[in-house]
Amino acid sequence: MLYRLLCSLLLVAGLLAQPMLAAASGITTYPALVSPDYWLKQNVNGEKLVLNANAINSFNSQIRSLSRTVYDMSNYPSTVSGDALKTRIMNYVVLEDDLYLNGNKVSDNYKNILRTQTNIKAIPGTVNVRYGVTTARAAIRNLPTGQGLFYYAADKEFDVLQETMLDPGEPVAILHQSANGYFYYVQSYNYSGWLSRFNVGLTDKKTWLQFAKPKDFLVVTDAKYSIKVGKNDVLYQQGARLPIVTEQPTFYTVEVPQKLPNGRLQKYKVNVPKISKAVHKGYLPYTTNNILRSAFRFYGMPYGWGGLKDSVDCSALVLNAYRTVGLYLPRNSDEQANTAGVRTLLEGLDKGKRLAVIKDLQPGAALYMDGHAVMYLGQINGAPYSIHALGSHFVKGERQREMQVVVSDLTLLRSSGNSFLEDVHTAVEFK
Repeated sequence: MLYRLLCSLLLVAGLLAQPMLAAASGITTYPALVSPDYWLKQNVNGEKLVLNANAINSFNSQIRSLSRTVYDMSNYPSTVSGDALKTRIMNYVVLEDDLYLNGNKVSDNYKNILRTQTNIKAIPGTVNVRYGVTTARAAIRNLPTGQGLFYYAADKEFDVLQETMLDPGEPVAILHQSANGYFYYVQSYNYSGWLSRFNVGLTDKKTWLQFAKPKDFLVVTDAKYSIKVGKNDVLYQQGARLPIVTEQPTFYTVEVPQKLPNGRLQKYKVNVPKISKAVHKGYLPYTTNNILRSAFRFYGMPYGWGGLKDSVDCSALVLNAYRTVGLYLPRNSDEQANTAGVRTLLEGLDKGKRLAVIKDLQPGAALYMDGHAVMYLGQINGAPYSIHALGSHFVKGERQREMQVVVSDLTLLRSSGNSFLEDVHTAVEFK
């Protein structure tokens, strides 16, 4: 009797486990696995502090020393070399390929117009920095145009001129202006490029520094958060900061930047209720569980190349989660793979050794392959799982578009025919 009961229990347990394992292979939508709770519970040290505030400051300094694209904006120089700036702006490599605008092939004449708009001849030998603050969620572009250019006539997702998005309140160093005056060439904390002047409020350095290094602030912890200013909804994404003016028992008063008709910056005071779960006073404690919680805020959202669709691409998902705890990573995956942290190289390792390396990683670590990044979550029966913003993968040699943030194992295939596991070349724990 006892034997039959034990067998029955084991059979039931097996039947319950099978659907989970079946639903978990590849990209999973199994409810238990697409919520952070499952992964938080199995993360034994998930609530342990990884770095304190002083260690985070030191880590950010290491990032800046290793990644030339990342700046401490509060210490940005007041002048820059004109020749160096010309070299940065004259990177016209993208124009060497066939490109399409609204489904039509772009002419050489149009490409020359874009080159002319960069206004290189107007750059002096020494550039005096001007100061601006973004007043809306705004795009940084590779060239001074808002029109999307694509490698394929039918493509509408991967605009080759789209680099990244800046949140409202981002301090930018204004280094140059396009020939038509519609775009500024700017440096933000981790990217430089062309930014529409209609999304920037000009200001003095003292006011600018209040956004570059706010004393007290709220951090957006949700995927996105909107604040009403008059008739406008001002959209922030995860990791953005809102400077605090005053704190009352039930609300914070924060400053929201807006652009006046004369182009100058105006700060508006807005109350944010303390009960809001979309924001947090100061950075979240740096625990691996907080990193996972932040990443899962994007689950199911669309894949947004360069931050389009008010969403994230693969490297932005990683970057935003770490901004919530005060770590400021490079923007692109190749630079993230080579910045500060505990880096492990997997290139040349066989499957067994790759799995052993990944098993020892802390959840929240990033895995990098050429052109893609995923965030490690943990394991199921020895299979590593990740959350990532996925454009596409391959099934039986055919491209399968996903275009959303998913949870998956690493058996997904790439265009090379290799699995994600086989193509991971670097693992990074940001500690």
